This record gives sequence, C-alpha cells and structure tokens, in this order.
Amino acid sequence: MKPVESVIILPSLELFVNPALAFIRSTAINCGFSETALNQIETASEEALTNVIKHAFEGHSDETFKLSVCFNESDFIIIIHEKGMPFSPDGVSKYEPEKLESNLNTDGLGFFMMKKMMDEVKFENLGRDGKSLTLIKRLKDGHIKRPVEGYKNKVLINNSTGRAVSDIQYEIRIFKPEDALEISRCAYKSYGYTYEPYIYYPEKIIEMNQSGNLRSFVAAGKNDGEIMGHIAFKYKNPQDCIAEIGVAFVKPEYRKSGVYKSMMDYSHLKAAELKLFGLFGRAVTSHIGSQKILEPMGYIACGIFFGLFPDDVDFKAIIGKIKQKESGLLFYRPMLNDGKRKIYAPSKHKKKLADIFASFNIPVDICETDAKPESGNSKINVNIVPALNIADIEVEYIGADIVHELKSIRHDLCLKRVDAIFLHLDMQDPSFSQLADECERSGFFFSGVLPFGLNNNHKFILQYMNNLNVNYDIIKPYSQNALEILNYAKSFNVNSETY
Repeated sequence: MKPVESVIILPSLELFVNPALAFIRSTAINCGFSETALNQIETASEEALTNVIKHAFEGHSDETFKLSVCFNESDFIIIIHEKGMPFSPDGVSKYEPEKLESNLNTDGLGFFMMKKMMDEVKFENLGRDGKSLTLIKRLKDGHIKRPVEGYKNKVLINNSTGRAVSDIQYEIRIFKPEDALEISRCAYKSYGYTYEPYIYYPEKIIEMNQSGNLRSFVAAGKNDGEIMGHIAFKYKNPQDCIAEIGVAFVKPEYRKSGVYKSMMDYSHLKAAELKLFGLFGRAVTSHIGSQKILEPMGYIACGIFFGLFPDDVDFKAIIGKIKQKESGLLFYRPMLNDGKRKIYAPSKHKKKLADIFASFNIPVDICETDAKPESGNSKINVNIVPALNIADIEVEYIGADIVHELKSIRHDLCLKRVDAIFLHLDMQDPSFSQLADECERSGFFFSGVLPFGLNNNHKFILQYMNNLNVNYDIIKPYSQNALEILNYAKSFNVNSETY
C-alpha cells in the first residue's frame, strides 16, 4: 500500500508539545496499537519533541520544525525534521541504569528511553537541510487494515454527471461573469495550481474580460449549466488585429467528449466575426496532443520557445509533471491580410522567412539593407513573467542607443536569474536587419516569426538562454513543419548542450 502521511509545522514552544502528542496518539490508536504500545509511543515522542525545543533551538521561540506521522503495511513512523543547533548522538553519554544509584548520572536517558520504547530510532545529519530523528514502531499483522479499510473517505461532492460521455449535451457560448468561479475550478482540475496565476482569481477573469484583454468562451451543459471547459482569446492590446488562442482546458471527465474541438471551432467562427487577421497559439512539446489538434485546423508552426513553461507544470491525467522546463511551439492560423508588406531580414534568415510567410499565403517583399537606427532614444518594453521565470523584451522603436540598451537589459535580467529571454523586433523597420545581426552576435538566436505580432507589424523573435540547457530528445514535434522549426532554432543555439 502507498504510505499514508500527515505533516504539521510546529513552533518551538513547549505549549505545543501536548497538542502534538495528541495528534500522534490519535493516529496511532487508529492503527490498532495496544494501550501499552500507545504509552510507549507517546513517551518516546514527548522526549524527542522536548529535546528539539530545549536543545536544538536553545529555547528560541521564534523557530519552527516539521513533524511527520506516517504509516504503511508494516510500520508506524514519526519523523522530526529541524534546522537547529548541529548535534551528533555519538557525543551523548551512554546511559547505564545499573550505575544510577551510585552516581545519579542521567546523561543519555532520553535516547535510552526512545530506543527502549520504539523498535527503531534513527538520527540523520542532513547538512544544510538540518537534521532528522525517526522513531519507528512495528505494526502487527492486520492492524493496518483498520485505518485503511475502516476509514475510507466518502464522496462529499459528486462532480460527475453519471452519464456516458456520448450522452452529454452541451453548448459553447460567450463567457458570463457568473462563470468565473467554475472556470477557476476547471483550471484546477486540469492543472492543479501550476497554471498562470490570474486564472485562480475569479475577479481577475471578470476584469480581464471587461477590459478586452481576454475574451472567454465556455462549454456548458445544456441541462444543468455545468462549466465543462474554457477557451479564450488573449490580447496584448484590445485593438490588436491578431489574438492568442489559449487558456484552454477541459475537465478530465469530459476530455473524450469532443468538447475541446467544439470550443476551437466556435473560437474560429468568432475570430472571423471579429475580422481578426489570424490566431496564434503555443503548444507544449512534452506530448503531441495539442499539436495534433492544431495542425488539421490550419495552424502552422512558425517558432519555438525553449524553456518557456516552468518545470512544475502538472498535466494531471495527460502526462503528469514534466521533467524539464517545458518548451513551447508557436503556431499561427492565417485568416486575413491587408496586402503585400515590405519587411527586412538578415541574409542568413531570408530563405526561412520567405518559406514561413509563403506557408501562410501572406505576401511580403523581403529586402536586405544596411540601414542604421535613426537618432533618438529607443522605446523598449520589458515584461518579466514570474510564474514562468521568463522575460519578454519588445522593441517598439529602434533608436541610436538600441544596442547599449539591450545589453544593459539582458545583463539585468541575467542577474535576476531569469531562465529565458525573448526579444521581439519589428521586421518592417529598415534598421531591423543590422540590429538582429548584432543581437545574434551577443548570444541571442532564432526563435520564430509572428505575422502582425508587434503593434500589428510582422514580428521577428530571438531568444536567449540564461545558463539553461535544453534536452532536445524529449521535445516532441508532431509535424514535419514543427520539426524543421526545431532543427532551425537548434542550429543557431551555439551555447546549447545536449544531455
């Protein structure tokens, strides 16, 4: 059986010893111990807890330590973990009860009592992580069945409809403010607390929809109105002619019901109504599920972001927790354009840019130029995303100071230990080519292209890894196009190391 564990954090105050002992004893009772064994467990625990408070922290009451009570098929285990004064049991005098009458020496009595009353006592020095003391009492055969079989949890709230997936009737509709709480719960069911922070604040979901930075759609049951899934358009600026499609999740029990595809189809209809030039999305690379859905819907890979997502993202029943900082593939779905535009490109990227824009059927005239930045100060926006530990640098205007400013910004971000930096440049600015070359010489490398992505101008993206290695072997591109983008970015990441 899987061990059952409960952990509490205790202040180093003696008044908390009795509540802690009550916690330990009540748990031990449910494991079927005799009264004698319970008294032994309690006495040994009291000695251990008191020693920590009095000696490890030398009476300081503003410290805390961790108490863990755990049991499995064979053992009842108490672990005390603290970061108090260094200690070694080897320095404790051996208690000899037969000599007590002659010299009244009680040194070592505490350890003697713990070892006498428990089946095993283990001390471990953990270095910078402090110390742990483990007390173990063996369980008799059959004792463990009582807490496991006699106290199984009952279902307090039944979130399932109880119907077969094929029988579920739902509709896709525009978000209503009263949906916000259920959207947060839906995100939790899909990702735990590893998604972007705003999604767990219903009031922020409402606020972002009202401001125009988010346009949410939900899948709701026709009979009971249950929120089964959510998807949204995210806008950097509400007036942008493209939007990011994302914030998409479906409750686990409805993942095979077709809800996700229905939400995508509905979103595409809404994008056409809004006369958006296109939609873009970022798909994870640790599994091909989201990529596999996007490709037949007209999305084409046009970039890759190494180290985009944190390494604690939990995909629940899909793949579980990822094994490294998650990379993201950038996809774009073209819908409209306003005719041929002139863009500029370094010669080494000219063919790749031509291929990408041709795949979108977006007409461009690709020019090469040695134009230098105009006079004046650059306009640069820096956005650090703490939840992802990344930073976006958007260059809205390229001024004469651009190289110096970008070096200073990158240096500052590296000192802040930001994992990955993504630099967004305007390809329609004639001085872009020279700036891109300069940035690549300083350690940035190709990340991707996003049509109409920077103030409605075509955007070129470079990336910089701050001592972040990427294991390419666990990146799983689904399409040939996505594989080509990955290989193209890899070819310019001269500082990369593979495992």
